[in-house]
Amino acid sequence: MNREILSASDIRIMKELFEERVKEYFGEDSSGFLELLKQPCTQGFFLNTRKMNREKILDLIDFPYRINDYSSDSFYHDEENIGKTRAYELGLIYPQEIAASLTTKHIEKENVSVVVDLCAAPGGKSINVLNRLPEDVLCISNDMNHSRCLAMAQNLERLGLDNTIVTNMKCDQLAQQLEESADIVILDAPCSGEGMIRKYPEILDSYSLESIKKLSALQKELLENACRILKKGGQLIYSTCTYAYEEDENQIEDFLSRHADMRMVPLGQKGSSRLEGTVKLSPLNGTEGQFYCIMKKDGKQEAKHLKELKTAQNRLVEDFIRDNLIIDTYNLYLLHDQFYLSLKPMPDLKKNVIRYGVCLGEIKGKRFEPNHSLYRANSLIGKYRYSYELNDEEYDRFVSGQEIFSSLDSHYYLLTYKGASIGFGKCSNGIIKNKYPKGLRRML
Repeated sequence: MNREILSASDIRIMKELFEERVKEYFGEDSSGFLELLKQPCTQGFFLNTRKMNREKILDLIDFPYRINDYSSDSFYHDEENIGKTRAYELGLIYPQEIAASLTTKHIEKENVSVVVDLCAAPGGKSINVLNRLPEDVLCISNDMNHSRCLAMAQNLERLGLDNTIVTNMKCDQLAQQLEESADIVILDAPCSGEGMIRKYPEILDSYSLESIKKLSALQKELLENACRILKKGGQLIYSTCTYAYEEDENQIEDFLSRHADMRMVPLGQKGSSRLEGTVKLSPLNGTEGQFYCIMKKDGKQEAKHLKELKTAQNRLVEDFIRDNLIIDTYNLYLLHDQFYLSLKPMPDLKKNVIRYGVCLGEIKGKRFEPNHSLYRANSLIGKYRYSYELNDEEYDRFVSGQEIFSSLDSHYYLLTYKGASIGFGKCSNGIIKNKYPKGLRRML
């Protein structure tokens, strides 16, 4: 709904409805909550410890940040252009509000091989959960919106998280292919967004009980698909950024009543949640709004082997791998005229796949052209034959799209800064030609 076509009366009615529900949510604290809504929203980020350890990342952060009471790997910040900082460019941090980054904090980490994130874009919860799990865990990150899937693939690439598959499907389509296949399923459900009103006040432009009712019905359907994908013994993370009982506590109680084989994992009572074991945070807790819980499916956990994707063969590509990487075994895939690389076999998800593992590159004429993604992959660190460490001046030149002068031999080079990969260049005649994607470059 567009604010320009709303009458003053419409806006007043929606605001009054929200304020009445706030009294129900927060009781005697509702006045304090409404006062806090007049304050700026909080901003946060978490550390990508898959790429570098905590201490080294913190040393490279060049803007002010503040600790919080909830997690040692996430922080508050007030940086206006965090996407232009070196820590962001290097994939060492991911901007995400503090409460949202907590949803995967309490997972059981043992015996996890496959994670499915059902409504994953822009990728924050996929990235967060992978930071908490062993490096060989596969994450299938799905979203129904194609453009959001492309943005998610770029986020995963920037952080170097390459043992991933990005899919663009309806959740029931994915559930048909992955029945009882995942050790962890994440459902960050579409919701009424009450918890994000400080950041997006226009949410009140379409606020209604009818909308909450429709979203609740959608969440119920998505929970059924999530449960279908979950293995016996697996963990289901459910989260929203709203306070609505219909979408939070009531939704979970209703789900558990339908599934006798699902039980709540106690997380401890936090915030204003009225359902034991769940967490609900708000500006009253110094965060934005977030509801979350973890449920576990009864039964003995069993391995399930999905049908593997058929590998590809190409002499030009294989010659490039041999000349530029130090790996003995790998899996090569062809998707949309791009070659993809994975150190482990990937499952065949039939259709609507955006990315399988690392985008290696493509054939152009009679030569192979590598992709930026190849030189961001965390799993390949230490496996590149040729690398070059940029100094401060060279780093700024590189991310601005300029060439680097060097006496290196003629090869493709992984380029790093302070030990973190930033991209690649091709050295020829004393010049490293810049291969940093134009869409990522800084404006001079």
